[in-house]
Amino acid sequence: MKLLAGAAREIITPKIGSLLFGYNDHQVSHSVHDDLTVTAIVLESNGKKIVLLSATVCLFHTELSDKIRLLAGAGAGVPADQVLLHATHTHSGPCTDGFASWGTVDWEYCNNILIPKCVSAVKAANSAMQPAKVGITTTQSKVGINRRELHRDGTVHLGQNPWDIYDPEMTVISLAGENGKKIANIVHIGAHCTAAGISHEITRDWAGVMLDRLEEESGAISMFLNGTAGDVAPRMANGGSIGDMRHVMELGGLAGIDAVKAYKSIRTYRHELLDFIHDDFEIPFEPTIPADAVQKRLAALGDNWSWEKNSLERLAALYEKGEKYPDSLTYRQIIVKLGPLVFVPYPFEVSGEIGLRLRHYSPFAHSLVLSFTNGSNSYLPAQSQLCRGGYEVESFRWFRPVQLPDNTDTLLIEKNLQLISSVYNVND
Repeated sequence: MKLLAGAAREIITPKIGSLLFGYNDHQVSHSVHDDLTVTAIVLESNGKKIVLLSATVCLFHTELSDKIRLLAGAGAGVPADQVLLHATHTHSGPCTDGFASWGTVDWEYCNNILIPKCVSAVKAANSAMQPAKVGITTTQSKVGINRRELHRDGTVHLGQNPWDIYDPEMTVISLAGENGKKIANIVHIGAHCTAAGISHEITRDWAGVMLDRLEEESGAISMFLNGTAGDVAPRMANGGSIGDMRHVMELGGLAGIDAVKAYKSIRTYRHELLDFIHDDFEIPFEPTIPADAVQKRLAALGDNWSWEKNSLERLAALYEKGEKYPDSLTYRQIIVKLGPLVFVPYPFEVSGEIGLRLRHYSPFAHSLVLSFTNGSNSYLPAQSQLCRGGYEVESFRWFRPVQLPDNTDTLLIEKNLQLISSVYNVND
């Protein structure tokens, strides 16, 4: 019945000269500021096992995510749907996703470095499992700030918006062996890892500095799980949403202070049990735009690139081939319970309001939304944000040739809350 836990890490730094992913399709790496890593934590109790796998890359293309989850899961003897594959969202890592103007998946890197190292980390963590107790605490951190900067004319641009929603709660989870020696730590908070800006240096960004500091203090491998970062920038002195290496070190140092302070405040480690629940989620797409309307709108949009134009061009290509896009977005969801805590993964870049709403209605003491997990489906803004537009909204509306409904946030909150309630009511 006791919880077992094991942790391991591998280096996944790409070679110099590889394309970096996060801003454009010509951002080539010139140097390595700090090595990229994949960290695995395997948890098991009462015959149930899950794998937490966090890699310091920007996003995981869903096809790539499915492949890694299958192979990494096999390394721990579990099916793919018991693996949570998370990207910390550094914009200074290799191409592990692919869409317009950002480059395509670097399959050579993925097949030769990323995938083998993910599997190796999971196998090592699985072999290192030992009885463990869990300590959980929270603190307030100003590592992030809402980035939907509202201009005088009512338009929204990427920057900093001190008036809009930001979730400042940082959660620190510590796993300790029966002898008190720490096995691993997990830090959860939401903010884009874009402090390095449009750099040619490979880096984990500010979260890497934070983890290094926590590891030095605790003596244990530490993992970062990014939360509701969809509309949250790193809170930098330049007032923008991207910076440079000075901002990486400054912000990472501040985040490290918060994480270490929280870690050292943990006084009680308890025997907690693990549980999880699955369901197949389905969100029907909006009706497809007719072919003649697509052509008229493309003509009106002109030659300049936009999310909408890219989406409609893809839809027009489907019409020309006589093909039909799927009627709905589907994916298999897993909700993971660890004592008074629940992990809620989203294959989206989730806005802060969504996480706050889910946490408010969840029965758990700690409800952690994980963005960038188990695939990539662009942004998930709150419905209240759609009227103002902006980058996140345009991406949400036009990421694919068809559109998700405006109330996708509410649909997914409700579906997740139903699963959360089910796993909460299971007797330990």
